[in-house]
Amino acid sequence: MLIAASRKEKVEDRIAVAQVCGLKAVVMDVESYAMQAAFDLIAKQLPNDGKDQNVALVDMGANVMNITVLRNDQTVYTREQAFGGNQLTQDIMRQYGMSPEEAEAAKRSGGLPETYESEVLRPFMESAALEIQRSMQFFFTSTQFNSIEHILLVGGSAVIPGLDEVVSTRTQVNTVIANPFASMSVNPRIQLKKLVADAPSLMIACGLAMRRFDP
Repeated sequence: MLIAASRKEKVEDRIAVAQVCGLKAVVMDVESYAMQAAFDLIAKQLPNDGKDQNVALVDMGANVMNITVLRNDQTVYTREQAFGGNQLTQDIMRQYGMSPEEAEAAKRSGGLPETYESEVLRPFMESAALEIQRSMQFFFTSTQFNSIEHILLVGGSAVIPGLDEVVSTRTQVNTVIANPFASMSVNPRIQLKKLVADAPSLMIACGLAMRRFDP
């Protein structure tokens, strides 16, 4: 059983955004449900379509890392940890004396000193991999399962070059960057390179777009 709750003002803020865009909000969904719906697009890319396998969706947001373990389209474990991409931004600020805006822009577009990878980026990736490994241990000790077959990295931080390799090395689990658009036909007007770069952060949006409205 999954119980979800949200502050009223958080819901109202999102409804207001839809209204500003000329839309009418009909349903307010839960992120984990949307993520699970979008996973159907990726399951086909896994061996045997991911059947009878434990797959960990690791959503690395700005401030929070959400881990959801799915097995045969069912959520068997969830965990939230206070770790996210903002930590990397803060590390850049401290190391190079930048403002938050400058650090965020540099993180995305590059142009940082040559020492950035060894002094800032690599330690951040190691910390992220360690947090994921800890979540896996909590999963093993609180459920009847003792293995995870695949890790899917989701969220804005998932596209950090080399993060999937660091996580795979630390956890010894096959780790891939989620791309819900891999099996879709893409309009020629869409810049494919930009879409691939943004794909991991659009998992929830894809799941919301796929939502069923059964009576």
